[in-house]
Amino acid sequence: MQQPGSNFNPYAPPTADIDQGAQLGHDDQYVLADRGTRLGAFIIDNLLLMASMLPAGVILAFMAYANQANLNGLETEWMLIGVGVVMGLMVLSFAIYQLYLISTTGQSLAKRWLGIKIVRIDGSPAGFVHGVLLRSFVTGALEAIPVVGPIVGIVNPLMIFGEERRCLHDHIAGTRVIVAPIAG
Repeated sequence: MQQPGSNFNPYAPPTADIDQGAQLGHDDQYVLADRGTRLGAFIIDNLLLMASMLPAGVILAFMAYANQANLNGLETEWMLIGVGVVMGLMVLSFAIYQLYLISTTGQSLAKRWLGIKIVRIDGSPAGFVHGVLLRSFVTGALEAIPVVGPIVGIVNPLMIFGEERRCLHDHIAGTRVIVAPIAG
């Protein structure tokens, strides 16, 4: 039992060293990714996603030309449905590939090209749960909530300006983005 007058407070909240993950003896291996590099990877990944729709867009352009050649209206509707399905399948397959890469390597295509990767706070691989489910789907679900969603959508990327350079989705998933070690 503590003596009266000591600094011990049994009602104080517990304390912990929140930078413990960064202090695991790997400091020289784990350098936080620059904010600009993370932004670049985000932009490139989204451009790649849009590019996955390009083949279906070309088909759509040919359909518009064919429509001027007086195709039957019913034929045009079925062709539009077909193009929509093709576009959806291409986007879905690209997104699944990106999620697979993040689950297995911690890197999307753009993150790999720019030399950064997602890891857990302790430096271990992010995996599917932390790299995909918690980082993407939880934040996406929060952003879908009326009134709260737009606030989350603004706060999420702005948190990167903190000292730890971690967005809201990084805090939720217990991850950080680092400069990827060069494979040798």
